[in-house]
Amino acid sequence: LVGKPGTDAPEKIVVSAPRVANLGDGVMRTWRQQPSAQELQDLIEDYIRDEVFYREGRAAGLDRDDAVIRRRVRQKMEFLAEDMSVPEPNDAQLAAYLAANPERFRAEDNLTFRHVFLSATRRQNTIDSDSKQVAGILARADAAVDATALGDPFLLGEEFRGVSATKVTNQFGERFAKRILAMEAGRWQGPVASGFGQHFVFISERVSGGLPPLDDIRPAVRREWANARRLEAEQKLYASLRERYEIVVEAPREKAAEAASR
Repeated sequence: LVGKPGTDAPEKIVVSAPRVANLGDGVMRTWRQQPSAQELQDLIEDYIRDEVFYREGRAAGLDRDDAVIRRRVRQKMEFLAEDMSVPEPNDAQLAAYLAANPERFRAEDNLTFRHVFLSATRRQNTIDSDSKQVAGILARADAAVDATALGDPFLLGEEFRGVSATKVTNQFGERFAKRILAMEAGRWQGPVASGFGQHFVFISERVSGGLPPLDDIRPAVRREWANARRLEAEQKLYASLRERYEIVVEAPREKAAEAASR
């Protein structure tokens, strides 16, 4: 590394004016004040030190087998591709993207329901018999039944208005959500088990999800469209760069020896 002949002309390291300004701006962003002349000089010397060691390390091949460096350089190249300007889409492009990717923007079903809750903790020994008794009462009841009088208090309340399937899953669990999403509205049904205990459910309203009109979700569609264009640009850049190389994949020595022996 240090034994190179000294007769060669030294390589030039240029610390450009924009680079100096960028170093100063970094201090301003971090400390909210301009660096002093000495502080700026120290930053420049540190940049030069980095550049010297970086160039000499590359010349010595120290970067070739370093997975961290290779990954970081790859990330920067991918960022370069992502930074390529993406033109502003028109309505026709957004509408076509929405039609081609409806599942990304489809709204979930929403439910409004009440429930009578039987706590597995409070009714550890009687929950099955209590459940049968409550089922008999609710078979003749309507939505106006006093849920707290029949069951136990529930931390999240007795009524849920306009909740999505995802929210029901997060609050009650996946099995509970699947059961009530398949229920018909207008009558008490159950019991439905959850991690808390058993529930009797009355669905008063179901709003089916669907694909909203473009005007309602324009920002989300524009964001997804732009992201797709960036990924496409990155893939095109990689494909064009890859064509410059002849790719040779050698078999590991053990496998090559095994193949030769056959």
